[in-house]
Amino acid sequence: MAAMHRLAALAALACTASGLTLDRRTLLRGSSAALAAPLLPAHAASIPTWDLGGGVAMPTLALNTVGLTAEATERAVKLAVDAGISHVDFHPGIERDGVARALKSLPRDALFLTTKVRSPQNNLALTPADAADLVKRQLEEDRKILGVEKVDMWMLRETPNCDIIQAQWRVLEDAQRAGVVGALGVVNYCEKQLDCLLNTAKIKPALAYYCLH
Repeated sequence: MAAMHRLAALAALACTASGLTLDRRTLLRGSSAALAAPLLPAHAASIPTWDLGGGVAMPTLALNTVGLTAEATERAVKLAVDAGISHVDFHPGIERDGVARALKSLPRDALFLTTKVRSPQNNLALTPADAADLVKRQLEEDRKILGVEKVDMWMLRETPNCDIIQAQWRVLEDAQRAGVVGALGVVNYCEKQLDCLLNTAKIKPALAYYCLH
């Protein structure tokens, strides 16, 4: 039940930022609408962490900004920090831009930043070399826009092309060695994709991220 109340609090933070309203009971039942005021867990400041290795301690409760505008993302991040929640999970593009806005008024160590490589799935003509180059460019672009030297967690999205998985993972390994990424993970990987990655990986994923609906 404590976990459900924490999830409700996070949903409230994101939805409050979007200007939607909903009562607490409906949130706990899983509605996608929102509260007029955030439900803040009293023990948010003592959120436990997972040790991902390499000195990376990931808070186990995160704000996910999926679907929010840049303005709403900025507001949600600030509300989360006020609630004692430091971990923010965002996508490149609009959500990243909102996180960047929030970071301008926050110390860098106020946030644990988790983001993802853009999905290559819809580009059927993409070669492994081109896919690797896309990751390199995104690493530079995202860090420049966020105004940070290092992102705490970077995750690789799924694709059915094993060669692309391996090529993009090598870029992320290089980025971690260079100190611009803290930990590496994967998003929505099935067993076959994990086997593909592990066949050539020098650094294993610290986290396998997937959704339960």
